[in-house]
Amino acid sequence: MKQLEIKTNKRLLIVKGEFPESNVSYTIEFNGESWKPICKGSDLTEDIAKGFTHSMNFGTDENPDIGYHNSIKDNYWGKSALESFISAIESKNYHWGENPVKEPRMSDYGWYASGHPEEDGGWMYEEGENKYYESLKLFEEAQSRTFNPSKCIIFEIL
Repeated sequence: MKQLEIKTNKRLLIVKGEFPESNVSYTIEFNGESWKPICKGSDLTEDIAKGFTHSMNFGTDENPDIGYHNSIKDNYWGKSALESFISAIESKNYHWGENPVKEPRMSDYGWYASGHPEEDGGWMYEEGENKYYESLKLFEEAQSRTFNPSKCIIFEIL
């Protein structure tokens, strides 16, 4: 089970795992802490995120211009509460949604399948094989640090 604690204007815990529907509706006690479920990651909306992200009003009463704290860029205020939430995750070197590292394909690094006219299965060049496995390692590391919203629950740590 993958989990990440982030601090916005609330202490949040993002947990990836398989959860029965009943676990989303009541406070959980674990290791002396209470976790109150906010929502499933896939149900996170701008309105929900506004409840736990830092915001500041830069405008006037007639024309409010609200910015949300971005945890990665100093002195930068984002345009949405969701952007602020995602920046808090990214500031911990994690990802929300899609893995930003493209999965490598063996054929891009000189692998030829059996029956290919260049070679009868195998690596064309040794350095291609090494580069492929380096790229694969980077992809797998990023994948292990990526939260899929449909498989997560966001908790407030009370």
